Amino acid sequence: MRIKAIAIDDEKNALEIVREFCNRLPEIKLIDAFTDPIKALQFCNENTDINLLFLDIRMKLLDGLTLASHLSRKDIKIIITTAHQNYAFQGFELNVADYLLKPFSFQRFERAIEKIKIYFSNSTQDVEYSSTPLLTPFSDDFIFIKSDYKTLRVNISEIQFIEGSGNYVKLYTSNKKIMSLQNLKFLEKQLQPYRFIRIHKSYIISVKYIDSIEKNFVRLGQHKLPIGDSFRDSFIEFIRFNYNQY
Repeated sequence: MRIKAIAIDDEKNALEIVREFCNRLPEIKLIDAFTDPIKALQFCNENTDINLLFLDIRMKLLDGLTLASHLSRKDIKIIITTAHQNYAFQGFELNVADYLLKPFSFQRFERAIEKIKIYFSNSTQDVEYSSTPLLTPFSDDFIFIKSDYKTLRVNISEIQFIEGSGNYVKLYTSNKKIMSLQNLKFLEKQLQPYRFIRIHKSYIISVKYIDSIEKNFVRLGQHKLPIGDSFRDSFIEFIRFNYNQY
């Protein structure tokens, strides 16, 4: 599948960088670039073959988050490109696929496109862990979590596992536990490209932190987590496919 994209930014230099980076990647075609977000919104809603937006946030005529909320198509993926980190959480609430903080490198841009390819590979069905490409989290890969009236930035590489508990989820890292009202299924989709897998209706784990796999559970440090009967086959298939020593 070739990705068809448009870029929206009221700074021409920023659009040229996106154009240059797109030209280096054969799997993506930049159809057009807009400094006027209102024209871009109209173009996007009228052209159903567009499946990716590179979107700035602070623009004079229409801010990027408002533009995203007015898209008539909810299947289109969005990569935020901005110099303003404080808007990242609102972006994640709109199911933005990635967040590129200006100035970003080609390596970081290419990684965002890899993530988009993973999302599209799973867009027509539930997650098939055995055939999904995997990414190793970089130090600047993160998610935002709502916790106790605050929004916390959590580095993906530090997350060991997530536990669903009633209406809450608990994120366990190497040095803390974070309680949040966010949805476990939403977090699964966000983290799945980074070698996370669901092993139980209540647990998503990072493969990076597995110490051992036994008949009915896995060990991650001091934690012993059950493998659910309905998740066992997909978990074992994932391990065999990606780590064939098992």
